[in-house]
Amino acid sequence: MTQAREVLASYEQFLCSLGPMSASDMKEVLRINPVYFDFCTDSQGVLPWKDNGKYVPLLFNVWDDIKESLLPVFQTRKSRCDQNDMLKGIVCLLASFHWTAGERVESLDWAELTEKSFPAKPINWAERVEFILLKPTQYHCFIQLDELFTEMKKHFYKYHAMNR
Repeated sequence: MTQAREVLASYEQFLCSLGPMSASDMKEVLRINPVYFDFCTDSQGVLPWKDNGKYVPLLFNVWDDIKESLLPVFQTRKSRCDQNDMLKGIVCLLASFHWTAGERVESLDWAELTEKSFPAKPINWAERVEFILLKPTQYHCFIQLDELFTEMKKHFYKYHAMNR
């Protein structure tokens, strides 16, 4: 658990260090920093957690793009990928939990995240994400993260349809 905490804490610092961006292309902003609007002081009026039907699918699209870029890496029989891409995927997943619940991501603190009760989430998500965080560059972790996204999409669309 300490390693998961440290990995996420240092990635949160990295994301916070990215600085201001123009929100002209939402998907591009989220591709660079999935929690930009959660952490930034000038969100330009964009509050993705207030319109989850519009913005959560963008997080899924960002993961799909990351997945497409990682597939060739694993097809060349390399057993490792870029850790930054996997961490970005994990942050997209965590943001989708928060935004589905109608709340902003306030922190990537692992202890806080695992204490939260999200209305839509994959089964055993915390154990599975922790497993990925231990060795995020490995193929089986990539597969696990993709499965988490597949499950989250189902949970999100069901939750969204029932709460319109």
